[in-house]
Amino acid sequence: MKRTVKKAFELGLIAFCSAALLSCSAEAPVRTAQYAVQGLFSAVLSDDGATALVGSIQHGGSFWVNAVNERRFNWNHAKGEYSSLLGVDIDPSGQFAATGGARSLVLWNTATGKSDGFWTTPGDIQSLKLTQNGDYALVGLNDQTARFFDIKRGGIKQTLRTGSTVRAVDVTPDGMLGITGDDSSNVTLWDMQTGEKKHQWPLSNDIASVALSADGKYAFGAAQLGNAKIWSTKTGKELTKIDTGALKYRNVTISQAVFSKDDRSILIGEVNSRVSLVQVSTGVVQKEWEIFTPKSRPSGASVLALAFGSGNRYYAIGSNGYLNVLE
Repeated sequence: MKRTVKKAFELGLIAFCSAALLSCSAEAPVRTAQYAVQGLFSAVLSDDGATALVGSIQHGGSFWVNAVNERRFNWNHAKGEYSSLLGVDIDPSGQFAATGGARSLVLWNTATGKSDGFWTTPGDIQSLKLTQNGDYALVGLNDQTARFFDIKRGGIKQTLRTGSTVRAVDVTPDGMLGITGDDSSNVTLWDMQTGEKKHQWPLSNDIASVALSADGKYAFGAAQLGNAKIWSTKTGKELTKIDTGALKYRNVTISQAVFSKDDRSILIGEVNSRVSLVQVSTGVVQKEWEIFTPKSRPSGASVLALAFGSGNRYYAIGSNGYLNVLE
């Protein structure tokens, strides 16, 4: 009996030490800046991390230059109101941005700050993503579809029917491939020229986040409190399984993900404030950070936006309204 108790104590001590080691291995940001006081509905970073667009709980939309933490423009969908923006994006060129309200979609010029198009949508916007130069927007809706909008001239190029609410979307810069994640636990890859399904991958729960590599070779999908995987878009075969339990002791929800330009790494953000740099080929975590959370607020913040900067610099925005510069 004594041996059993001693063994259990030793195992518990090992587990405690391992957990402590993992916790200590997560680094803090090298710089932070507050972009919203009451927190955010949505956020996005430009591909190089130079600019940010946030949908604030208190003050609607705003466009920021991150190097100097300057609010360049305030963007809302109606004069005299602060819009609740549930989806935002900056196109790969950085020249255009889009904001999505309940059933309204606006294209903005990031140089002038002026609107280049205002549209209504057939359902409430859950997520959105722009192609190169802001030519098209893939929009996930609560009407069981994702719509591929010609956001500059108007009109729907494709309607992707999923059978349930589309929570997450991504599209390649050239607009050839799109990906959706829905409440039926399916990650679906689409041919955006024909509107046909190329591959569909079921996961263990409603889908929380999806991502495509810029060259369209790889797809990522993660379930709420469930599994996360990377697939080949060409063959549809699973390449890597990311251990969401190993990310922080038990299964966590990955709220955001973005591939590096060379496809070697993927940056992953969780709902519990953690950001991880993961090797695409193996799923091994290479580095971890904890985004900033003020002591005066409840602990934790969901990671809403990520970007690879130059060199070994990375960017993250949390739901608490803070920009985080990571190294």
